[in-house]
Amino acid sequence: MRETIVNDKMKVIHGDDQIFRYIAINNCTLDMDTLKKVTEVGDTWCEEQLCANLIDIRKMMFIDSKTRSYAAEQFRPHVAATALLIESKISSYFANLYLKFSKPKTPTRLFTLETEAEKWLLEQIEKRK
Repeated sequence: MRETIVNDKMKVIHGDDQIFRYIAINNCTLDMDTLKKVTEVGDTWCEEQLCANLIDIRKMMFIDSKTRSYAAEQFRPHVAATALLIESKISSYFANLYLKFSKPKTPTRLFTLETEAEKWLLEQIEKRK
């Protein structure tokens, strides 16, 4: 297992299960620089092996529209799916707007329980094998 913190905003954890966990910390605002750096960390560690992303936005305050668009446009063939871990009805509302209008290139679902998100991501990895 590997772990690092990027720009004091996101913790990146590469688990033995091939799920990359991107965890917002410090009630951060996600910016383009941080998003590009965490993507680079994940891609470098992954080495284009099949994997999945669990993005925990429970401690994220804001993400601007350009950064959201950039995230949605990314297609990395080695990423089977993305799970967004949310906490509140307000974050659910905004995350659903993101899914509806940005239309991420990778299969993406919302979850409130990490165990359910991990189970779905592992199923998506298996489907892609």
